[in-house]
Amino acid sequence: MRRILLLAALVGCNANDPMYIQAPMTMEAGTPDPANMGKLSQAKASLQLPIKTETAADKKARDDLSAKLAPIQVPYVKVGDLEVDVEWTIKNLDTNDGVADVELNGANELFSYDPSMINLAPPGDDEAPPTPGLSGDIPIHIPAGATVSGLFTEDDVREASVDLDEITRGNITPFRATLTIDRNQQSFQPLTAPTLDANGQITQSPTGPVVPRSAFAQLTRIDLVFKPDRHMTLSFNVRVRDLRGIMDDMLLAAKPAELQMFDPMAYAPDLGAPPTP
Repeated sequence: MRRILLLAALVGCNANDPMYIQAPMTMEAGTPDPANMGKLSQAKASLQLPIKTETAADKKARDDLSAKLAPIQVPYVKVGDLEVDVEWTIKNLDTNDGVADVELNGANELFSYDPSMINLAPPGDDEAPPTPGLSGDIPIHIPAGATVSGLFTEDDVREASVDLDEITRGNITPFRATLTIDRNQQSFQPLTAPTLDANGQITQSPTGPVVPRSAFAQLTRIDLVFKPDRHMTLSFNVRVRDLRGIMDDMLLAAKPAELQMFDPMAYAPDLGAPPTP
């Protein structure tokens, strides 16, 4: 009996023990970019979480839930299956103080999100703010020659996961999704795709069934954008608490054939032209 209890305790602890994934690349930016008219370079990096191939039992359970929630699609990796945080470290290589932004984006198994490729401004509105990232993009002071570390917490990444699902499957605007705290939301109401009315304003209306939390898609790929104002580097690692047991124990050393391959669609809304009055 004692052996059974000990085994249960060990299994219970393992789910909360973080798995560490060191990004294989160091990001370097903040130098003049000849390919971009001498503007300061930015750096982007992606890290796909090494998730095991879906088992037949998991697929059956997912198919059963999808049938119950139809037409809502239930993803393989859902919010609550993994708890993820991203720790980063910036090194200022310059002899002067500087400022850097670190922006978190990413993809779930259904959609990827790159705000630099998304323009939701009405035609002719040159003063509209740029499409926001899912998290971060806050100026960080980096003293000359100094190293500064920071963290996108589990709450931040969970919020980003929910926001991405709301933005893509729910057609909720990135501005609204990222400015509200939705990480503990139990459902969201999809809207019609954004279109422009005769006055050039975005219009939408509720459509389709409410998406319950049991069908929320989790980020399965972490994307970082590094934007320093002088020569700096950024390194990062991802920590995952695998609450469902779907991460490959070999992490980035796992065989590709043993990992679930995802092919998310790039989120690219099209406002179109406003109707002729």
